[in-house]
Parts: sequence; structure tokens; C-alpha cells
Amino acid sequence: MGLPSLFKIPAHKVFDFKTRYYDAQKEEFEQRVERAKRDAGFGNPVNEKGEYVPAIKGQMRRYMDRNFVSKQRKSANFRVFIIAAILTMIAYYFFFVL
Repeated sequence: MGLPSLFKIPAHKVFDFKTRYYDAQKEEFEQRVERAKRDAGFGNPVNEKGEYVPAIKGQMRRYMDRNFVSKQRKSANFRVFIIAAILTMIAYYFFFVL
């Protein structure tokens, strides 16, 4: 039993590494399936040097243009129309009613 202290002493750090299971047969099978998909024209394309060529180039822009941007334009146009209508009513009130 120790004396109480004003400073807290840090506890020891525990190394907790969870090992992963490596299955060589599964890895080989996945490589064969990937190679077969590539040869058939499916999967990730690879150039002559064996480097990965992403097929996603430009897809995010097209998705954003198609979905997000069109919704934003519609809501922005509607907002501008409402603001213009309110300003027109205020101007009419000041110029013709008062």
C-alpha cells in the first residue's frame, strides 16, 4: 500500500496485436480468379507494364453532375425566384401603396 501522491504515474503500455490467419491456397485462388476476369475483360484493367489502370476516371464527376449538381441548381433557382418575388412585393408596397 503506497502513499497518495499529487501526480498520476502513467500505467505501462500493453502491446495487443491480434494475429491474422494467412491462407496461401485462398490467395492463389483469388489471384487466378482475378487473372481470369482480366483475361475475359472484367475486373481491373492492367496495361502492358503490369500496372493498374483505374477505370473510375471521370465517373465521380459524371455522378456529381447528374445527381447532386442538378438538385443544387434547381433549389438555387427556386430560391432566387422566391427572393425576387419578395423584393418585387416590397417594391410594389413602397412605390404604389405608400
